[in-house]
Amino acid sequence: MSLKLVNLDCPTCGSAMRGEGFDTIFFCEHCGHAAVLQDEGLDPIDSSALLPAAGRTVRQWRPAWRIEVDVRVHDRVQAGGRSTPGWEGRRVFFIPAFGLPLDDLTRLSRALSEVAESAAEVPRQPIHGGTLALDDAVTLIRHILIGDEVRRSDKLASVVVDVDVVGRSLVALPFDATERRLTCAVTGVTVRVSSG
Repeated sequence: MSLKLVNLDCPTCGSAMRGEGFDTIFFCEHCGHAAVLQDEGLDPIDSSALLPAAGRTVRQWRPAWRIEVDVRVHDRVQAGGRSTPGWEGRRVFFIPAFGLPLDDLTRLSRALSEVAESAAEVPRQPIHGGTLALDDAVTLIRHILIGDEVRRSDKLASVVVDVDVVGRSLVALPFDATERRLTCAVTGVTVRVSSG
């Protein structure tokens, strides 16, 4: 096993990027650009911020993935063996990229993915805690889509869900913070912050 030190200078402007212990996602506090830690170093990635809803307080920003996917739901079979129609289409999901319990991560992802997107420039403030890899975010998207199919009223027995990523970027999410909870300033959803 070899250890490689990676320079955490912004690939766009050269300023030092700061993070926490297990961060793999970084936002530059100087220019607002984002980067993801890969085996070969920092890989720049498009970034923006979601605007808070009117009247909501913002005390901190956290990272999330914005992932555009082509979805194909097929081989849908009801209990009893009857095939039902699937569907396909393009969707955009926002997946928080910081530590949350799975139920809160799923709930916040659903809520964020249902609101109209209003993007802005990334704030020049600390945005830390980015630990969720793109592959894991795509797995959560598949989980959300299968959950949506299961909740339909036709007693689903089996289904196949294909998800192909067609675009990805990072977004800064605004939150109001209190003790061990965060309230999303976009959706109003409150989540628990994972410890550790």
